[in-house]
Amino acid sequence: MKTQKFLKNVVIYVLFISSILIVYSCKDEKISEESVTYLSVKQITPVNFPTDLGIDGFKFPEDSTAIYGWLQKKDTVSITKHAWGIWAGLTSPSGQVFEGDSLLVYETWFGVDELSIMSGAGNKQGGCDQMKKSKQTSLKIPKQFVHSQLFANRNAVVDTTFSLFETVSYSPPAACFATSNLIFNQSTLDGYQVKDGIGKIPSFPNDAITTKPVYFAGKPDASGLIQVPVWPGIPNPAKVYPSSDWKTYVYADTSNKQPKNKQLVPVTVTNPTAAQIQAATCNVSDFINFSVDAEMATYMNQHLDKGSSSGFVDGDLALLVAMHVTSKEISNWTWQSFFWTPNPDAPLAPSSKFAASLRPSQLQGAASHYAVTTTYAMVWPNQPISGGTNTGVTPIIGFNPYLEAGLPKFNNTNALNQDYQYGVQTNCMTCHALATSSSSLGYSADQYIDMKDARFVNQVQLDFAWSIQGNMNPTTTATTKEKKKK
Repeated sequence: MKTQKFLKNVVIYVLFISSILIVYSCKDEKISEESVTYLSVKQITPVNFPTDLGIDGFKFPEDSTAIYGWLQKKDTVSITKHAWGIWAGLTSPSGQVFEGDSLLVYETWFGVDELSIMSGAGNKQGGCDQMKKSKQTSLKIPKQFVHSQLFANRNAVVDTTFSLFETVSYSPPAACFATSNLIFNQSTLDGYQVKDGIGKIPSFPNDAITTKPVYFAGKPDASGLIQVPVWPGIPNPAKVYPSSDWKTYVYADTSNKQPKNKQLVPVTVTNPTAAQIQAATCNVSDFINFSVDAEMATYMNQHLDKGSSSGFVDGDLALLVAMHVTSKEISNWTWQSFFWTPNPDAPLAPSSKFAASLRPSQLQGAASHYAVTTTYAMVWPNQPISGGTNTGVTPIIGFNPYLEAGLPKFNNTNALNQDYQYGVQTNCMTCHALATSSSSLGYSADQYIDMKDARFVNQVQLDFAWSIQGNMNPTTTATTKEKKKK
């Protein structure tokens, strides 16, 4: 919860001994909103994923053999429960308040742009023991929006104006791994090249988590309402379907005067009546959100859709509408994606009422207003890392409406179904399997990808992390400085 949402109900203590905060925030213990003491800080300490959330049967990291067992039995109950457990941990309070915002666990983590800078400077310990000195992680336009345009047309004039912004971040173990191995440096990745073979970076540790939180930028109107697009469901037939085409909205009340647990009726007409707007109005506290700083506001204004509101300033709100989350608990990572929904008990596909029914009671407040979709395998039955097939299998469709639905039509060949060419036909694991240092393989809709396929020859596989490819340093800062000296 954020300043405008619940700080009224929380006593904020001023930190008097900085070491107390460091010890507290690094504990691997259950953190609940009711028991946490919030401490104001001038630097953010990245917080480890809490290991005891009080959720029956959930542990992190889970043993890989257990997850493979779920996949073998097509145990979607265990898979979905595990995804919800990860979400509960990410959205737990960190105990830190920075510049007026109380931070959730995931908000304390280093962003990939910060880790890339550390790697470029040769700072191997940067992601391991450094504290964040800036307000959270800077908002950026989603790189997949840019990459997808180039993958569809290499000569495209790239559009960089959106109303959605991301802050891709790594958990402390993932961040430490990234800088220790300098994996954001092109020179490092080149060292893993195998002539006429398949190169790959070392694998992330099994407790690594990476996140892609996505925020909606919208200014409140004269009544203090922010109009937010919400997912209307998968289009049939499949097509490119960005949020600007959904024409379905709710309104977030910045004064938080709406009844708790109000049943929403999203607006689907161009000129809604006052009564329709009221029926579609929730509290802004139903969204995880944070207040942007002046630097973020300037960036947002430079990249907003031409038809969007402008004039963002320090203190305006960014509303979390989506988040991709992946964990290295199995070789191909686990994949779960969350998106805000007006009806969290019966969300639309790619989520479901079944998935919502498994939401743990520990999820309360804003965090309980999101839907989940999982892709712990590319297809059913689950195929081996190498030597599998696209014949006689069933697709697993899992995408985030705010991210993949609007991607341009793919131009690659799909071995599972030649008609799978759209973002609403994607699978997170499939797409990320193609992450290499050259990015030449592009994106893919759902299909099985053999990790020893010929397409990877003379490529360096990035352990499913497109975030590495999108933030590479062509040459390290240290190398550049040496050249200048000479």
